[in-house]
Amino acid sequence: MATLEVLVGRVWLPLRQSSAAARVPESSTLEIRGFDSGETVLIGPRAVCADSTGRIELWLSQVEELRGHLGLVEVKRGSGALAGEFEVTPDKMSESSYRTLRAELEQMWTGLLFDASGVSRLKARLPSPAELWRMIEKPVREIAAEPRSVVARGEALRRLEAVRRPAELTASVIRASASLARMAGSAGSSDSDCSRPERSDPFGQTAQAARAAQAQRPGRATVLVRTADVPENALVAETLRRLAAYARRQPDGSEVATRASRALRRHPFDSCHSLRSGFETARLHTLHDARYRRIDQVLKMLDRPEAYATEGPGEARLGVEGMTRLYEYWVFLCVLEACRRRYGQPIDPGFEILGRATRSGVTRLEIPAGATVRFNGDVHVAFEPRITSSGSGWQQLENVPLPDHGMAQNTITPDVVVLRRTSAPAAVVFDAKYVGRHWVERKAAEIHARYSRVRLQGEPVVRQVLAMHPHAGIDYIWAGYGSVPMIPGTTADLTELLP
Repeated sequence: MATLEVLVGRVWLPLRQSSAAARVPESSTLEIRGFDSGETVLIGPRAVCADSTGRIELWLSQVEELRGHLGLVEVKRGSGALAGEFEVTPDKMSESSYRTLRAELEQMWTGLLFDASGVSRLKARLPSPAELWRMIEKPVREIAAEPRSVVARGEALRRLEAVRRPAELTASVIRASASLARMAGSAGSSDSDCSRPERSDPFGQTAQAARAAQAQRPGRATVLVRTADVPENALVAETLRRLAAYARRQPDGSEVATRASRALRRHPFDSCHSLRSGFETARLHTLHDARYRRIDQVLKMLDRPEAYATEGPGEARLGVEGMTRLYEYWVFLCVLEACRRRYGQPIDPGFEILGRATRSGVTRLEIPAGATVRFNGDVHVAFEPRITSSGSGWQQLENVPLPDHGMAQNTITPDVVVLRRTSAPAAVVFDAKYVGRHWVERKAAEIHARYSRVRLQGEPVVRQVLAMHPHAGIDYIWAGYGSVPMIPGTTADLTELLP
């Protein structure tokens, strides 16, 4: 039997399973070879026939059953045997959805971290990045052309004979001069021992020219220079930094982020030190300059945690490729928000576990596996808790493996678990599934089989296992499990689903 291979770029890779699966972009054409001529093959839920050479070709974005699906896809032969898997990865086709997801994720994240009461959600929202850029574009251009500057001490190269001020006479200039004097003395004594060359001797002229050139060697001197590294320009640079950070987190802000970053790399802002403090001093210097006052107005609007005081999460650096992981984070935060509305404010440390302060003064957004937030009523909400069959994992919950050895698992790590530990304990499992529409019900049934057999102190506790997905119109709750649409950019009320 021929080896099955999938084409990735220009390379044919073996069709394998799980972590070794080949990665195929969602908008590309899937090509697999090695089947029998005319063999019926299942690509996920889609049945196709191999051609006379044993190959199949599918344009993923045009196949209804595969469009919009991200993650692993099983490939089964006509006999029903599993042949392998490949992974569909997001690319430019998901760029718009990614920008919306990231903006929604970071807005909710910073809202929980810096305003746990949710008051900020009722405040007036910041203007769009494009509006803020229009307010400062002309002043930034004018300041770049004629920035404020001051005369300050700096360094420059000076020859001894060019020194005009006492401050310019440094040890470096003196050492350079003394070194040349010794060289000249050594050259003079050498000339006294040897016959001097005639004036017409070209070699003698060359030696004299070399000594004359050496006599021009300068040293480092302290001089007065004009510099644009002043608090006013640092204030402009800080505004550009915060605007770029804010714009990167908005679905329509990529162009503004690029323009602001480009301005930061130009004179005079590229040489300005970071303005971590001293805003008031800088603002005093801008009172009589309308250009700087205009930029300060925008800086005051951007002086909010959600605009600049966070970085991450790390998966955001992957861009659209980190989309499925960011969706899992977002589902967890939405569940936390629903718990806050249902059970009240969390118990210390509360939402602080969602971030970690860095030395640079910002908060890095991160959620480690097993991170747990507690609420009143002995309610625990965990992200990717580890639940074992021995009961030694999270909250001493015990996973009971399925009787079917092919599906049994000793350890499970669902995306989100809400556990209420009372006299009548209960739990709900939320699992994020960024998959195509045709996969939602299938995945919901799979995770129900995987995560529903959990007990606490010998008693079953899982009441529902819910698949959270990004598709409208698929909202079915069956006995013990179901699917709930969670679409970035829309509001989903999860309070009624909590235990």
